[in-house]
Amino acid sequence: MIDEYPDDQAVQNEYYAGYPILKHAWIYVAVDIRNLSITKVGLTTAQYPQKRISQGITYNPFIRLFTIYELSKCTFGISQKELNDIESYIQSRAVFDEPIRHLDSNRKSEWFFIHPEEAEMQIDWMFAKRGFAVDGKYLFSSYESPETYGDVVIERMKKIKTIFRPLPEEFSDKAENCNIPIKLYREYYDLLVNFHKSETPNKAYL
Repeated sequence: MIDEYPDDQAVQNEYYAGYPILKHAWIYVAVDIRNLSITKVGLTTAQYPQKRISQGITYNPFIRLFTIYELSKCTFGISQKELNDIESYIQSRAVFDEPIRHLDSNRKSEWFFIHPEEAEMQIDWMFAKRGFAVDGKYLFSSYESPETYGDVVIERMKKIKTIFRPLPEEFSDKAENCNIPIKLYREYYDLLVNFHKSETPNKAYL
């Protein structure tokens, strides 16, 4: 078992140890179901990230949650300082490229030209490499095992990570009830179909 390895025991990062811990802290990945070439990566200290997304739905009814990470569940929690550093890190990562800017103000948004599955994978890796832990043990492990995927321990990651992949039929029924034609969300629908028929290890990881 992967838990038998002694170097999995987590030690807090001393740099952040002196900062107060947030009661609630999330990173979330959201999509616009009309266009999966762009992805929203947001941070919130609200009690529930769904509330943050619901605010965006008032001006864009096509936003859907894709993945959420409850960082306050990590062994050492997370401070506002580290949350801010993570936001800066994401915006500086080459894989995410520059954030999309607002047309009128030229201000950076939380949207990136990246597919949501790629964004999710990069965030998983980031948390593992930054030394995040659950139940006192690191998310990252250098040992190859059926319990790991891409050097991330699956069951540990799933304790802070929740995905949103509705059944395609249920989603299309909901869209039809809202008079949204399938041509607008075909790519998202196909993603759901492929996900639910997949038997590859990354499905368990997700």
